[in-house]
Amino acid sequence: MLDSGCTQHMTGDQMTFSSIDENVGGYSDIIFGDNSRGKVKGVGTIPISSNHSLSNVLLVDSLKFNLLAVTQLCDFGYKCSFTKDDVVVTSLDGKDHIFTGFRHEDVYLVDFATKEANLSTCLFTQSSLGWLWHRRLGHVGMKQLNRLLKHDLVVGLKNVKFDKDKLCSACQAGKQVANTHPTKSVMSTERPLELLHMDLFGPTTYRSIGGNCYCLVVVDDYSRYTWVFFIHDKADTYDTFKKFFTRAENEFEHKVKKVRSDNGSEFRNTRVE
Repeated sequence: MLDSGCTQHMTGDQMTFSSIDENVGGYSDIIFGDNSRGKVKGVGTIPISSNHSLSNVLLVDSLKFNLLAVTQLCDFGYKCSFTKDDVVVTSLDGKDHIFTGFRHEDVYLVDFATKEANLSTCLFTQSSLGWLWHRRLGHVGMKQLNRLLKHDLVVGLKNVKFDKDKLCSACQAGKQVANTHPTKSVMSTERPLELLHMDLFGPTTYRSIGGNCYCLVVVDDYSRYTWVFFIHDKADTYDTFKKFFTRAENEFEHKVKKVRSDNGSEFRNTRVE
């Protein structure tokens, strides 16, 4: 991808280098457009034809695209001619043709792997392109992607290499499972009303016979006894809560010590404490 705002050639694929020096200093982290950062891991040379190569190319960790700096091409003595449909890079006198790129939407792309640039490989590494198709097809597995490629079942899916060489962050987040709470072997309360668990849910899809669409559920931690109160509106939570407290304390002859809730607005925005 040709980038007029890029200060130096850079890539995230180490396999494209013909030579690379990983003992580099003086390079600060690269800041991308979304304010994320990439660390410079090395600097080297990448061949683009049998007679030409790009030098001083940065290897940047986490960079998914290969970027060609227009300013650096001009500094190397190349001439970049942009038109509506393509870009041609030649020597300053125009006698030596270096490479030709093509325009796709608002960016100019180049493919050094083939004589005629095409959108399916446009300066992506084949492995990176495999991960792009992985995302396009709903994060399908690599085995299934290879099957789609083998039987030519997807239009445009050609010359792509599918390697499970890294972990897809979206797949990891979607499949990870939270640890369950450990089973309590010792009772943490010693009497009724010492700890009450309380939650309000609703509005329900269907109203009750009395026309209510909210339910207040209270569970006593010691006895596991459960009370369910039907409520017409969230604003009625406090009044229901207050009447329940008075009745429960009279029946059990104990005072309510603690109440645990999900800190919902029905509790935070009222006088329930």
